Amino acid sequence: MDIISRYGQVQVVAPMSRVHAVAGGDVILPCFLKPTMNAASHTVEWLRPDLKPKEAHCYRDHRDSEEDQNPSYKRRTSLFKEELKNGNVSLKLTGVTLSDAGNYTCFIPTMSRTQRPVVQLLVDDKKHPPRQPTQLSPGSLPVLSIEGTKGSGLVLRCESEGWYPEPELEWFDNNGAILPATGPTETETDTEGFYTVRRNVTIQQTDNNWFTCRVQQQNITRTKQIRIPDDVFPKSCQSYWTAGLCLAVGAAVGAAVGAAVAAPMGHVVGYRRAKRQWATGETENHENLSVPLKGNPSGELN
Repeated sequence: MDIISRYGQVQVVAPMSRVHAVAGGDVILPCFLKPTMNAASHTVEWLRPDLKPKEAHCYRDHRDSEEDQNPSYKRRTSLFKEELKNGNVSLKLTGVTLSDAGNYTCFIPTMSRTQRPVVQLLVDDKKHPPRQPTQLSPGSLPVLSIEGTKGSGLVLRCESEGWYPEPELEWFDNNGAILPATGPTETETDTEGFYTVRRNVTIQQTDNNWFTCRVQQQNITRTKQIRIPDDVFPKSCQSYWTAGLCLAVGAAVGAAVGAAVAAPMGHVVGYRRAKRQWATGETENHENLSVPLKGNPSGELN
């Protein structure tokens, strides 16, 4: 039975439409299933539509297939096999060349034949790498969102941009304990050398449902808190026949709350301000920049 008819609509999502790489290095082209779902038993294709053959990488029948792979990509591509069960179908490309620049399509035919998100890869000559900032740059206040459901929990994402050098990102529960991430921290640099970092974590319902994301660089810290209402968490599904319905409802609610979290009305230190501080040499030493969400002083979602 097709996965769409069993569980409702599954989205194939590329969180970044453009990725930069330097010739001779490695790069990751991100692609995920939303809501989170096991992709290990499904075919995963990464395509370069402008090439013949167009397959940059193909994963089929629980293994990589080189049968139709473009010769220029042989032994240079791989998936994160341990992350397939978490819906991570990102492609790693090693030994990047200038000819690798172009548009890549993430395609999972057994999940959706119409969803084909495109990631544009830009490759810089290693002889002329992008300019690197020469001073510390404090980044933006973290932006929090709900990515979907995973079992009885929710997948939260934290993202912050405009940092130099690369900062550390951690998730914490209400007791200050570090929460294990669902995968490695994703990093991206823009043409000016500033870092964007993002990280996902799967959380379970607690007695108060408060969670904190912290992005830290030397003596500069940005934090953001969120409280998840109890009724947003997935409900227990008592039978196989209701599993698809529960998953679909959880994804819909997660998307609605995620939109609310992504647009806080409180005071936000933005990317432009961070760049202005870097340019003028100003720095801030805030240990906590937690702000209210949707104008509620407590930060609680309504």
